[in-house]
Amino acid sequence: MLRKFLRTLKYYFLSLLRMKNSDHQIAIGFSSGFFPCWYPTFGIDILIAMAFSRMVRGNMAAAVIAASIGQLLWPLLFFINYKIGVLVSHLFSSTTPIKLQDVIHIPVPDRKYSVLADYFSKLGDMGLNFLIGSIVNSLVSSVVVYFIFRLLLCYYRKPLLLKIKRTSKRKRAQVEQIKDEEAS
Repeated sequence: MLRKFLRTLKYYFLSLLRMKNSDHQIAIGFSSGFFPCWYPTFGIDILIAMAFSRMVRGNMAAAVIAASIGQLLWPLLFFINYKIGVLVSHLFSSTTPIKLQDVIHIPVPDRKYSVLADYFSKLGDMGLNFLIGSIVNSLVSSVVVYFIFRLLLCYYRKPLLLKIKRTSKRKRAQVEQIKDEEAS
């Protein structure tokens, strides 16, 4: 299954390299495709990525590829969101950050509504930390991914395509040689 996934990923990456669109369009499509992956939009990431890509006139296929990669990485992305959100909120506030263990191990009270309100307040703070982290991460990663992907396409697109062309010719020659040997 992993081999099939890697082969499919390689196929789409090669088709991305062979596209006639400009480096800017492909890079902006990839960047806009990865943008919604930082938010909890389970199941509709690809649709949002396609809409963003269309809004910024990016490459739709690059957006779909980036959204697919982001769907595989969502547990890591969500963890990073929370950690960055805690860091940013800690920088701009004087209170101590809330730890997940503190919220989980607090027993839910029966009658004391002030304790219950405090419990939900801590959960709300965790959600706010996640939201802050996702906003910061999505904006920063979009800019970074755009420039990295544009530089990669600008400098390595033609050499990679030439290398692929040479290796495919070599493989075809090897296959023809094997067929000729079997026929003899």
